[in-house]
Amino acid sequence: MYAKKIFMLACIPASVLTSCGGDDGTIKDIEITTDTISSEVRVNFDLLRVNIPPPGTLTNKLSAAGISYNKSHLNPSGKAGSYTTNYQKAIGLGVYGADLGFAASYNQPQDALEYLGQMGKLAGDLGISNAFDHEFSQELIKNVGKPDTFQLMLDKAFDKAERNLRSNQRVAVSVLMVAGGWVEGLYLAVEGLNTNPKDPKAKDVYTDIHVHCHAFDYVFKLLEEYKGNPDCAKLLQEMEPSRTQLVAIGKNPKIGADELPKIRETVLNLRNKVVS
Repeated sequence: MYAKKIFMLACIPASVLTSCGGDDGTIKDIEITTDTISSEVRVNFDLLRVNIPPPGTLTNKLSAAGISYNKSHLNPSGKAGSYTTNYQKAIGLGVYGADLGFAASYNQPQDALEYLGQMGKLAGDLGISNAFDHEFSQELIKNVGKPDTFQLMLDKAFDKAERNLRSNQRVAVSVLMVAGGWVEGLYLAVEGLNTNPKDPKAKDVYTDIHVHCHAFDYVFKLLEEYKGNPDCAKLLQEMEPSRTQLVAIGKNPKIGADELPKIRETVLNLRNKVVS
């Protein structure tokens, strides 16, 4: 029934959200584009995409668990200037989205603004600047102190970017963005836990890491769907060595502090390969 619902939604011509957000996180639907990818590709994308949680589901749990904010865990914003290929820029945009959500969940407006600025530049280079334009950025920063609203607005902005890329037959760029955000969200959660792995308040974070890794199979399948694209094929190759370990984590709902060192080794290796 759920898959049927997704199928019905996927067959509706894409309606791209404008970037005018309000305090309640709403984004008005006034910019319309025609979805130019085939219905089969669109359905396959949506059926896989819906199973991949946004990185904010992890980073919000870190702050709720009382884990201290550490900016050094984030991908340095200055790196964006060295990204020259669409591969780096698309992955980087997803990564910075996770970093932005992390900063916002700790009510760090200056850091959030810093990452949002770099995201705007990368989005412009990728031809999706309207997803993170000045007006939307201003509204987003106003809601830094409201984690749920902020994450809702950020998720909708990425949804808009993904829809725009699909309407322009650049699904591969969208897949790279999704994968980049997934990797960074997992990395931030693991590094945060490593500061106090046995804290009883961190139990929910371990649960979410398990759920996040369970979604790895869907990330991998997305990349496999578009492996005819050289960039997706490259990322698929980079992620392959971590596949067995991540799938195992996703199958073990009882992971805890004892398993963290091995999990951290796997995630660090993955992040070092994927995030420039």
